[in-house]
Amino acid sequence: MSTAYLAVDLGSSSVRVMVGILRTVSGAGSLVIREAGRFPNIPVRRPEGLGWDVAALHAGVVEGLRSGVAAARAAGAEVRGIGVAAWGVDYARLTADGVLRDFVRHHRDADAVLAAQTSAERDLAADYAVTGVLDQAINTAHQLRQDRAAGIGAADDTILLTADIFVHLLTGRVGAEVSLASTTGLLDRATGDWSIPLSAGLPALLPPIVEDGSWSGSTTPEVTAAIGADDPVPVFAVTAHDTAAAFMAVTDAADEGTGVVSSGSWGVAGLALAAPLLDESARREGFTQEIGAAGDTLLVKNLSGMWLLQQTLREWAEADGSSAAPIEMLTDLLAAAADSHYRGRFDPADPSLQAPDGLTARIAAACTATGSAPPTSRGDFVRAIVDSLAAAYADTLRVAADLSRRRLERIRIVGGGARNDLLCALTAERSGLPVIAGPVEASVRGVLLQVAVAAGDLTDAASARGIVVDDGDGPARFHPAAAVATATPTIGDPS
Repeated sequence: MSTAYLAVDLGSSSVRVMVGILRTVSGAGSLVIREAGRFPNIPVRRPEGLGWDVAALHAGVVEGLRSGVAAARAAGAEVRGIGVAAWGVDYARLTADGVLRDFVRHHRDADAVLAAQTSAERDLAADYAVTGVLDQAINTAHQLRQDRAAGIGAADDTILLTADIFVHLLTGRVGAEVSLASTTGLLDRATGDWSIPLSAGLPALLPPIVEDGSWSGSTTPEVTAAIGADDPVPVFAVTAHDTAAAFMAVTDAADEGTGVVSSGSWGVAGLALAAPLLDESARREGFTQEIGAAGDTLLVKNLSGMWLLQQTLREWAEADGSSAAPIEMLTDLLAAAADSHYRGRFDPADPSLQAPDGLTARIAAACTATGSAPPTSRGDFVRAIVDSLAAAYADTLRVAADLSRRRLERIRIVGGGARNDLLCALTAERSGLPVIAGPVEASVRGVLLQVAVAAGDLTDAASARGIVVDDGDGPARFHPAAAVATATPTIGDPS
């Protein structure tokens, strides 16, 4: 028996539509995941600011779903559901008449000055005790205040968070999936609903909270026809923040020995816990806490991830007269970085490194600020980036383990960074723990497994993680901790 599921994963640099085909033989299941569509996610500059190009993204999503439906049909599998994941905090505005406004604000255009002015007037410790979300300029609450200052939208608009935009376009549903809602800085962790005090006075309405695993509706007649499906396809709410989906693919709160690094354009490092740590110690250490699968809490720190490497490669390619960096350029530079004797590092979480353009100069300045000589060769720059990320991952997981009184035994690096052997090896060296690299498409795997569970074809998340998965990328790779002579873990101590 074969069934199929479709995942839409809206990353910050590219969008993927993947098809998963579940084959069950004698009660044992295996999932084959293949790409049905991939296209770039390029923000657009509008008079209102930097924004999502929703029209182009929606067209690509529909085309990818059409290819996925065709692939399932060719495999003789029934498409049983669709799930959507994306990054957090950003949103669209739906007018009172149900029209999606053209401008969809992008977090890379967040007004840090306005956010700081607002934050200075608030009791940030009290806010954190309600939401578990670290105060940052990119938070939805601050972006909404940015809208108000710019006169964007109307007070009776309803916001739709990233993934929920596309669920709405597929089904007509208006709602906020709970894991995505937990990134906004507006969700009350005690009630599981929007905080009335924190949302009061914001220039928009907040949609109803939607729980994971619930049915969001089926594709509209127009979408059903456009994707080539014979019948409307169910769309299920999954952990729609891509970080939460990636965590679900490899761990849960019961797995106390595993720390996770989701290493994509953004880097997110942390642990899955059974309950949030809504205290001042977690806030002072810079941790934010979103809701994961099955109500878990993800105690994580946001870091600038592989985007730092992507942007420096883009700058160098442009300097060389090329429109894009070829893969050979990355391969050669990583080899040069492995041989480099440069050991300067910087803080990848530094907000000054979050904006594009002129990034190499800012990285050099950041290295100098820590007392190191600036990198001179491109190999030195790449070494500084990769070594800084590895150190940040190890340090972040060490603090997370201390806060949660856990002793970690391993680190899982998922996302695109799992392909970077130098990054994985340096993370093992810096942490003293073995690193398991992969899956690369962890958020996609998490979405597909959750759709299969929601459709009733897999029992639960734990059993879903246990099935054999072929995603075309090979098995996870193991990087031993070269700095440790024994298997004794070195991060965290419950005593």
